[in-house]
Amino acid sequence: MLSEAGAVEADFAEYDQLRLSLGVPDGSRDLVLDKSILLESGFDELHGVDWNKGCYIGQELTARTKYRGLIKKRLFPVRIDGPAPEPGSIISADGHEAGEMRSSRDGVGLALLRLEAVADGRSLAVGDASVVPIAPDWMRLPE
Repeated sequence: MLSEAGAVEADFAEYDQLRLSLGVPDGSRDLVLDKSILLESGFDELHGVDWNKGCYIGQELTARTKYRGLIKKRLFPVRIDGPAPEPGSIISADGHEAGEMRSSRDGVGLALLRLEAVADGRSLAVGDASVVPIAPDWMRLPE
């Protein structure tokens, strides 16, 4: 049993807070149907893509994206300083679009951010809040 291994039951809010802080997407809230790319969402590093298996939906796009190095955005956990932005809200950096907010809870959220804006260390804002990207240990970012 899981309780014998030290696991304890938690409510959904605790699970959601942990998931967001670790940068793990919830498909129904953080991925946009027919728009989200697995590699932008961390599925490679989270072992959600098998590079040896073929014949799955999106296989060609996923492989082409990986081998050509075309990732320009990533789904990042973010710390939110201010009121929680609505999912889909545009995040800006110096007046330019830098990303889009996804789900959030209690000052932590996920946002699809342009890698260039994160690498440059720009201040990111959405509405009356600022967001600060946090790269989890598992995330591989380009040099």
